[in-house]
Amino acid sequence: MIKKLQVNEPLMTTYPHHASLFSMLDLDKRSRSWIYHNFLLVILHHNDEGGYGLDVCSQYYPWHKFKMSTCPMLITRVYDRDMILKQWELQDFIVELIQKNNYIYFLRNIPGGGKHEVFISGFDSDRKEFLCHDFWDGFYGEKWLPYDEITVIQDSNFDAEWSTDYLNGIWAIEKTDEYKEPSEYYYETVLQFSKEDLMNILKEYVGETNQVRSILRKDHRYLGSEIYDKMIDMLGMQKKGMQNQPFAIHPFHLLYEHKQLLAQAILDFLPDPSIKIRLEELVSEALKLRNLVMYMNQFIMEQGVYKKYDVMLDKIIELKNMELAIMKHVFEYEYQSQLGQ
Repeated sequence: MIKKLQVNEPLMTTYPHHASLFSMLDLDKRSRSWIYHNFLLVILHHNDEGGYGLDVCSQYYPWHKFKMSTCPMLITRVYDRDMILKQWELQDFIVELIQKNNYIYFLRNIPGGGKHEVFISGFDSDRKEFLCHDFWDGFYGEKWLPYDEITVIQDSNFDAEWSTDYLNGIWAIEKTDEYKEPSEYYYETVLQFSKEDLMNILKEYVGETNQVRSILRKDHRYLGSEIYDKMIDMLGMQKKGMQNQPFAIHPFHLLYEHKQLLAQAILDFLPDPSIKIRLEELVSEALKLRNLVMYMNQFIMEQGVYKKYDVMLDKIIELKNMELAIMKHVFEYEYQSQLGQ
């Protein structure tokens, strides 16, 4: 018997928690509303040695935490690993949950050592395989893996920048359609994203307002347009302190995916041809920057040469300036629209 749950092309794939979440979501208007509320701000966290990371951030508390458990389009249950394994074989438990239309998500042991997230959306009981989603050879996709390769790690307490709760236990996630109709049991605020919400987020992004930024700065996090200068500082520290080591590609891929989502949100409310052209250019430049870093990393690993390093820094500043110019244009466009009403 084969059972496969529906999996969509994810909007974001920078990290497994992005890809797994978006693989389950339908992109109707109310779903996109929740996404826009929670994924249009970008934050940078860092340490004193040049290590840094980027992730998306909500305009609501808890701003930068894992979003799967609070998503109104999903019903999540977390099962204690040890309690389950006392009563079930893991593969039987997973099959039972998938039979009931639950997606599965947890940290698994990697054969040969290590651990990583795995998202499971199906099974083949005849071949005894699970349909697993993760990064294979650097790209997010699906692969059938034998039952005996899927084991769950011992529950532990981890200190992760974007999550702590989901790293323990076995997550069973069920889609629900209840959010599609207004209801007193759902948070209507996050399911009815408006042009005013968009403007508030963009103002926070560029620093015209500082409600979220002032809180995150207490944890040494940077938000929105200020991340670019800090990225350059961190990259310089890495170049000096981590010689012959490639730059992490995740921040650059997140920038690219964020610009894609940002463009969608703006054009949903401001379908102006001139804005559309400029947003397409922004997305294109973010992709070029990501590809440039991938090109640079090949030379760093093969020859220990930081080829085009200064070009990369110039491209980061160029992306920042393009983004700020677009934001200014959007604000002016909306101001003129208000005057014309």
